[in-house]
Amino acid sequence: MNRKATLWTLILTQLVYILFILLWLFIAGMSVMMFDTPDAAGKVTTWLFFIAILLYPVGLLTALVAGWMMFSRRRHKAALIWNCIPLLWILPLGGFFLFTNLT
Repeated sequence: MNRKATLWTLILTQLVYILFILLWLFIAGMSVMMFDTPDAAGKVTTWLFFIAILLYPVGLLTALVAGWMMFSRRRHKAALIWNCIPLLWILPLGGFFLFTNLT
């Protein structure tokens, strides 16, 4: 990709990622309900899922910083790859919503 296309791709996708912070706030707030059952606090999978939800802002910040650093070093392909980190949270969530709405 050329510089201008990479620049606009970074700007637009990162604006979308930042808008997902609002959805993340709701999901993070509701994720404490995973611990409602008495034995849930002792399960490792519950904790791992909870921590994975809470790590979205870290992934977002990493993608923002690394993407722009790679862009400034003229490594456009690497910038786009780093920019895809938040999709690790967004795509499963979107898949879950599609699955629940289509079934």
